Amino acid sequence: MSDFKAVFQTVTVFVAFILTLLCLFAGTQRNLLEDVDLLTLYTPAVSTDSGAHDFYSIHVLSYCQGTLKTMDPSAEVTHNVTKCSNRTILSSFDPTQSWPKEITSSQQLGWPRVIGDDFHAFKMTSQVMALMYCIGVGAMGLVLLVRVWSTLAPKACQGPCEFSFFVLGSFSISIASIIATALAFEFVALINAHGKGSSVSARYGDKFLGMTWAAVGLMLAGSVASFANAFVNKQAAPASVSKDVEG
Repeated sequence: MSDFKAVFQTVTVFVAFILTLLCLFAGTQRNLLEDVDLLTLYTPAVSTDSGAHDFYSIHVLSYCQGTLKTMDPSAEVTHNVTKCSNRTILSSFDPTQSWPKEITSSQQLGWPRVIGDDFHAFKMTSQVMALMYCIGVGAMGLVLLVRVWSTLAPKACQGPCEFSFFVLGSFSISIASIIATALAFEFVALINAHGKGSSVSARYGDKFLGMTWAAVGLMLAGSVASFANAFVNKQAAPASVSKDVEG
């Protein structure tokens, strides 16, 4: 039974580690999980030489921009990513800074200035989210190292140590996922409300949310198993030994 719990903990943290890495590095370069975005901003149709693109996909560490195209009027519109920003933990997309001033103030684009204020408020929150994801990834990596250590050289201190890293990872990823969900729903709703009448709209990334919350669920399940293995089983073992001695 203990072997099963050990394997279960390893599997949960490993899968959560991979999912979180995918969420963290999605969109950091072209053709790297471009559709796993936190949200996508759609801009009004403008001339090709205006400097603005059809859409901007916002990710944790970067943002990508591109054009919308379709080969068949009856077919679904596809996203053609043309460029992604540099990867950085301080990444934050602000259209008023990404575009020349004459674009956001032009009548052709019809850009609501209040949305620029929305993105300015979004900046700090998104950076905290990225930091929490990084802390979570680090904690998961430490759990995996402890798992390897406990396999090669088992020691009594490894259980509580592993559980503490499980808790740190679960807490960090949970906070990051809560922030991501709030941004995905509330911030997108705010953009759509402020963008009415100017053809500015946004949508949240359901793939990203599914992956990040799957990682949270796996980490919570692994934390419960780690707690049971580190504390419950250790307390039950001496009791069973004493009964055998008395018998």
